[in-house]
Amino acid sequence: MLADTFASFASRIDAELHAFILGSKLPSNQLDGVIYHLIEPDNTFGHPYREVCYRRWEYIDQLDAEYALVVDGNDVLCMQDIPPLESLLRGAAMAACVEHQGGRYIDGQGYTGAYLNGGVTFWNIKKSKEMRQAICKRGRSRYRTLFGDNQMSLNDVVHTRYFDDLTILPSQYNYRAFLNQKQRGWPTVEHLDGIVIYHNGACIEDAKQLKPVQERATLPPMQYEAPPNTPYSRFLRRVRNKFRKHIP
Repeated sequence: MLADTFASFASRIDAELHAFILGSKLPSNQLDGVIYHLIEPDNTFGHPYREVCYRRWEYIDQLDAEYALVVDGNDVLCMQDIPPLESLLRGAAMAACVEHQGGRYIDGQGYTGAYLNGGVTFWNIKKSKEMRQAICKRGRSRYRTLFGDNQMSLNDVVHTRYFDDLTILPSQYNYRAFLNQKQRGWPTVEHLDGIVIYHNGACIEDAKQLKPVQERATLPPMQYEAPPNTPYSRFLRRVRNKFRKHIP
């Protein structure tokens, strides 16, 4: 899966690709163009999965770089060329996209309507160091859950202490919708035109079949319809609009 997802970034971004391997040895089958780093395990996170999810935000301090894009290793697919990371960050320490159903309770601030997805994150390495250290400190302090704990800590820290050093990117840079599949409570789409980074493990195989995609999605023209001229006709328009697709 690493060859299908992580390697999809190789020709789409003007940057080196680094894979950080947690364990005792590097994999025997290594991808061309990827720089591998062997990382000694740190047992303070309580589980290897939590450790990987948190420490990937520490690993980037080892890079001789000013900016970094950190992605999940097996369910994120690059669909189009990625602009320079500096331009996406727009002067902030970090950038990310809002998670599906972005209104969540968090520690500290209490609530945010812009809960960030941690699977695709953009960093100014130097400016974000204190922020990233605070996120990992929360992970080492308490085991709350196995899946998604790093994302909770990221949102606790960023939305409480560093919200003015955050750039929120449009969903095209971390697109979570299901492709031609139904999943209760989630959106379903029929194309990925306009999408730069797709992030949905259940639909990765279908997404690969769509490459290349159009740079921008096609916006169909609004079909002309005479304005309503009575209260009843306006009521019918509102009723009709309520039956448009929505997310339950």
